[in-house]
Amino acid sequence: MDHLEESWEMFMEHQGHAIATEIYSNLRETSHLFDVDDGTHAKWSDEERLGFLLVFDAEEADAILAAFYAGMDGLNDAQRAFAQWIASLMRLLGECMSNHPDEEI
Repeated sequence: MDHLEESWEMFMEHQGHAIATEIYSNLRETSHLFDVDDGTHAKWSDEERLGFLLVFDAEEADAILAAFYAGMDGLNDAQRAFAQWIASLMRLLGECMSNHPDEEI
């Protein structure tokens, strides 16, 4: 066993397991929360519900709305831009469905 492995084992024995337990406990206590600072993300709840948190700054939200409305008015470039944004959202949804905790889906 090299020095690094020995140091790691010593750390885990004296502090690591306590830190890991504290982190796990914190994750369990806050698992129902979405944090805007984490950016756009999604997760499954214990009740088998999928939650999405979409985070935009004002400029991004304005650009998405502008693309949507311009697309509704028939502007092809705007339709394409909005479709690309929706496609990325659908990829996130697809990833969530493929990682669903219930294997029957």
